[in-house]
Amino acid sequence: MPVFYHLVTRQAVHERQVFDFSQGQTNWQAKFFLEHGEQLPLDRLLKTPRLTLTPAQTTQLRRDRDRQAHALRESLLELVRLRDHPMYPSRLRCLFVASSYQQALTWRDLFEKEGRQVLQLVQVTTDGPTFAGDATLLPATDGAAISTKLAAAATYWNTPATGERLGEVLLGGRIVVTRIVRTF
Repeated sequence: MPVFYHLVTRQAVHERQVFDFSQGQTNWQAKFFLEHGEQLPLDRLLKTPRLTLTPAQTTQLRRDRDRQAHALRESLLELVRLRDHPMYPSRLRCLFVASSYQQALTWRDLFEKEGRQVLQLVQVTTDGPTFAGDATLLPATDGAAISTKLAAAATYWNTPATGERLGEVLLGGRIVVTRIVRTF
């Protein structure tokens, strides 16, 4: 059974811990981007005469906009996956991993630049479906046309990951932590 590497960011895990996506459970990404969460009442704010936002409100509006842009991207990726590659694991119902230790360290550097604290690097295995993709091919979260984003989503699902790019592996099914490689 192939071994993969997962970066743990929110809560430490232990050996033999199971992540189970075999019954359609959603991952943290799906919950973060697709559930409402705390959002400012934008309609009410925009109707306020002489609109003045506090710095906290401005920051929240930016977060809301970013969350919505990512939700659109993930929705389009899911639409293309279901249409063209239903046997691949869903990005909303999987564990994101790296195929090698070195690739995991590359992801760790990116996470830390984004302010995401990495707690552990663990080895995992799965009996479920896998997909190795290239994260540099993900549709942009900008204002590009939906048709452009759909084409990018198709490219993502149709292009196998190569070692020199930013590879990501999606694991479905029942995933088991087989070893704590490193604690940060």
